[in-house]
Amino acid sequence: MSVVLVLSTFAPAKFISCVLISPIATPHIASIIDPFRQPSCERCAGNRGIEYSTKIGTPIVASANGTISFYGMVGGKRYLVIRTAAGRRLTYGSIANSTVRTGDTVLAGQIIGTTGSMLYFGVRENGILGYSYVDVYVDPAKYLSQNMRTSHRAILVNGLTSQLASQDSSC
Repeated sequence: MSVVLVLSTFAPAKFISCVLISPIATPHIASIIDPFRQPSCERCAGNRGIEYSTKIGTPIVASANGTISFYGMVGGKRYLVIRTAAGRRLTYGSIANSTVRTGDTVLAGQIIGTTGSMLYFGVRENGILGYSYVDVYVDPAKYLSQNMRTSHRAILVNGLTSQLASQDSSC
């Protein structure tokens, strides 16, 4: 039991300084149509991310530095997952197309694809349940809302100007 308490004490520290960039290059033209709703169990109803209504063809950007760990179809929809250095998995769903593939390294702010009429964005991280580490879906808004207080600077990524939030590399 004391091991779980010790791990619980240290686990949040690595997540505090993470600030994610909005997954939509022009967030002012997107609106949230379905916010995060924590399911009461692993297979229970809920929304494990945020769903945005977007204009078709809106650029999608990498919310953090990482490696593409999955790109493909799930249930008839195209998904892309970025695994960060801290082990978070950022999931982008219902995307129209992408220029990146599994194994590619991406930088925060880099354009990674375009939207259809909507975009799903979810965040999974390691959590502790009893004596085990488990994947936990968390509300992406807790990382995205910090962008309001973060300075942005323009950078050039793959020949395109993009917004990059000042962020800790532990995301």
